[in-house]
Amino acid sequence: QKGMTTRKLEITAVSAEGLLIGGKPVKKNAFVAFDIAGNYSNRAMRTEVCGDHPVWKENLETEFSLPPKKKEGFMYVRVYCEISGGKDKHVGTARVPIKDFTGGYAPEGFLHCLSYRLWDEYGKRNGIVNFSARIVKAGLHSFWLR
Repeated sequence: QKGMTTRKLEITAVSAEGLLIGGKPVKKNAFVAFDIAGNYSNRAMRTEVCGDHPVWKENLETEFSLPPKKKEGFMYVRVYCEISGGKDKHVGTARVPIKDFTGGYAPEGFLHCLSYRLWDEYGKRNGIVNFSARIVKAGLHSFWLR
């Protein structure tokens, strides 16, 4: 699309807390998917269990276009759990404003550690998802504080 600015985004899925399916806590077999304006990225892989909540150590990279001026874009973070029979059950979704990691609060390229409330398909709170996001600029290298 003409005039659209494309950015590369590095996302690290970290963990989720307080997830429930049928009133029971989700501790394992949970995974997460990130969707920016219909650009569906790979899912984070299966969980490791850390205490009583799922933990991931997955890095995902995707490209997305910034929304036109005066229009707010969103990233949808969806958490699922594999239940018996190999079926995936939707646990909850968080709607994350793109401006939260594109330079609104910190310069573009900085690492943003984010936590968002998940909502199930009935509009009820169902846990929290934790992840980090960073816009990757060409030639952006790590730096040391002197």
